[in-house]
Amino acid sequence: MNIEKCPYCQSTNIGVGYQLGNGQLFADLFAYHSTSDCSTMEHILCKECGSILHTQVLHPQVFHQYDTIREEELFDYIENSGIILCNESTELPSLCGLGYSMENIISLIEKKQVFYCKVYKKHSTYLSIKAYQYLNRCKEKKTLTPLSGEILKAMNKSDVVDKDGLRTSMSADKKEFDKAFDLLLENMYITAIAGKRLNSNWYSYLYCTANKWSEGVEGLHFQGDSKAALWEIIKMNMNETNFASLVK
Repeated sequence: MNIEKCPYCQSTNIGVGYQLGNGQLFADLFAYHSTSDCSTMEHILCKECGSILHTQVLHPQVFHQYDTIREEELFDYIENSGIILCNESTELPSLCGLGYSMENIISLIEKKQVFYCKVYKKHSTYLSIKAYQYLNRCKEKKTLTPLSGEILKAMNKSDVVDKDGLRTSMSADKKEFDKAFDLLLENMYITAIAGKRLNSNWYSYLYCTANKWSEGVEGLHFQGDSKAALWEIIKMNMNETNFASLVK
């Protein structure tokens, strides 16, 4: 911020000061007891008359979105395209590539407006409600391994599951557990239901079964050729070869 003169007293004696301690700005209303998700405030001031000329936070990335415009834009995009990936890809549009954040997609997940899975070549994938219902009807699902079946059975007992907590309770080997858990995501037996914020840019997911997720979700009733209906939605962003792999 280039401020050379005070607009009130015309002095060019400009200083800078920092607001620390309880004067920090927090992203969370109830985080006053913690140093996480907060930022030091910097004030540009006139050293003659004492007027504060400009104030800014030094770490704006830790704060939540003020409005829902970005979230609504992302929802409209997924509704129209049917599918996007989380990470950048040369094959499909992605959350990162389109300039959206995890915060934007987590909000849609928590409203049950998108379905999270790993159905596209084991990549983290977000589907619109229509794309999910069509794909769920026409996709050939793989047989579950014994451990995948145990995980699904355990998840059926809870509305929300933390992956690490579930693994610990089952005393399962991490590598084997992750592989079995991913098999459930790849075949849409389970999905994300909420997000747990890890830092200013990233979240971990909280999960539930697809059956529990579908409770209260409208628009899951369809009669007709589900494969053809799905192709009509996603053909603008996917070639026929990748589509055949998706529904296989």
